[in-house]
Amino acid sequence: MQTEDLGRLKQEAVARIIFHATPKELLNQTGPWVLERGAGALLYDADGGEYLDALSGGVFAVLAGYGREEIARAMYEQAVRLAYTSPYATTSVVTIELARKLAELAPGDLSASTFCSSGSEAVEAAIKLARQYHEANGQGRRYKVVSLRYAYHGATAGALSATGWSPGFGVFRRAADPVVPAAGFTSAMPPYCHRCELALTHPGCELACATTIEQAILGSDPELVSCVILEPIMSTAGCIVPPPGYLGKVRQVCDRYGVLLIADEVVCGFGRTGRWFGVDHSEVVPDIMVVAKGLTSGYAPMAAAIARRGIAEAIPIFFDVHTFGGHPVSAAAALANIRIIEREDLVGNAATVGAYLLGLLDGLRAHPIVGDVRGLGLFAAVELTRDVPGQEGLPPQMQVDNRVAAIARQMGLFVRPLGGTILLGPPLIFTRGSRRGRVDERPGHRGEPARRPRTRPVRPADRLRPDVPPGRERRLALPLRRPGNRGGRAAAECLRAAQAGRDHGPAGPAPGPGAGAAAARLPPGTLAGRPALGRRRPLLDRAPRSRDGRGRSRG
Repeated sequence: MQTEDLGRLKQEAVARIIFHATPKELLNQTGPWVLERGAGALLYDADGGEYLDALSGGVFAVLAGYGREEIARAMYEQAVRLAYTSPYATTSVVTIELARKLAELAPGDLSASTFCSSGSEAVEAAIKLARQYHEANGQGRRYKVVSLRYAYHGATAGALSATGWSPGFGVFRRAADPVVPAAGFTSAMPPYCHRCELALTHPGCELACATTIEQAILGSDPELVSCVILEPIMSTAGCIVPPPGYLGKVRQVCDRYGVLLIADEVVCGFGRTGRWFGVDHSEVVPDIMVVAKGLTSGYAPMAAAIARRGIAEAIPIFFDVHTFGGHPVSAAAALANIRIIEREDLVGNAATVGAYLLGLLDGLRAHPIVGDVRGLGLFAAVELTRDVPGQEGLPPQMQVDNRVAAIARQMGLFVRPLGGTILLGPPLIFTRGSRRGRVDERPGHRGEPARRPRTRPVRPADRLRPDVPPGRERRLALPLRRPGNRGGRAAAECLRAAQAGRDHGPAGPAPGPGAGAAAARLPPGTLAGRPALGRRRPLLDRAPRSRDGRGRSRG
């Protein structure tokens, strides 16, 4: 796309779209990141760039990869056959088939689903299911909800009420406070071993983090507590993997006080962690399980709250309704997506390649600003710190994580900065070859052949960058190798450049909590993640500049 056309398109986007959790100052300066297409695990933007998507669409949704004709065709055929059904006492054959499949995949006796459009809606539905179940059992006074600090459960009022404060989402939560006044939401300590609130270490801690959930229940009056909701692996908190035995102990606490356990599997579900669901690693069966995102691989809006049969049977009428609940076209997308995950064993691939990826990332521990590397399956995090021995966190105003993400995107890699941590959650089609700058197709994938990320012509700005040795400007493609390995230094270069930025102070106001790498705050004059030459006016204050066939600016 011509530069002048892209500039106008970005101007119109800023004028006509209210972007989610993205600072207007950033949008006015750089404009949004405009994507044109995706293939496999690659994204292509309107500026001609090719990027390896290590975020599954930015929010961990695209599990099966881009360009799946099988999913698109299933949606088309269903739309032609039957595009919509009412949520009242009406359903479709394809939605029944999806409910049956979910009952087959879900652990234990989780077998009855209520459908909606997003993870936030499904969390709200799960909380309503818990409360209405207690009411049906003559315990209508139970309404309180216990969640974890650092947890994220969605953006609707009830789901946001269960969201705990965290470095990445503290501002997000405060913007909506008071979310649900007097609704009885309380929080407990997260299983964050790297930064334990009690300064204990596992296993000597005897899972004190799980004990704090019991304390929260007791402090709220056990007869008034309806449910405990948690993520099996805390996602936006920075991929916090609980220690062994944690979920089992939480299950025991809930059973002791008659409290229902809700597992929020919106991010973890459908293979992300190397098992079908995050709870499968602990063999714990929750009372209600929430799924979304990977249910359709992002091809259509669809979410569900899956309850145990006894809970569903106890509720005479479930007071909740969503216009697009159980939408037949979305259900067709979900079924096609699940067939792909099963046929290509993407769950097993996530376990195998995820372990390999985590081993490569582990080499970054030697870097002076890397405090921790953790993950499970194809879900990983690199936590940055000012002082590794003391594990002192980086002040948000330094925005080192945003710098790392911005530099990574210049190199062709899309990652997410959040609260001082770099998150990675690539599509489940990733293979070991992905680390070398290419995405090998999984058997049966019908997208475009994967290619090595583009090696663009050398720009003068590259020659001015101290982190790129002379003669290596064209090798800024990709990186997930250990620092120092031949041909895989990009990750280390990202961190070195970010450390230099850290030493020279902040880059300006931080992006919103959900903005991700696309909204990373970049140096003044930066356009679409590219280094600037000198001071330039913000994007929306400049007249568009055309380019010749070689990409050189005119005028």
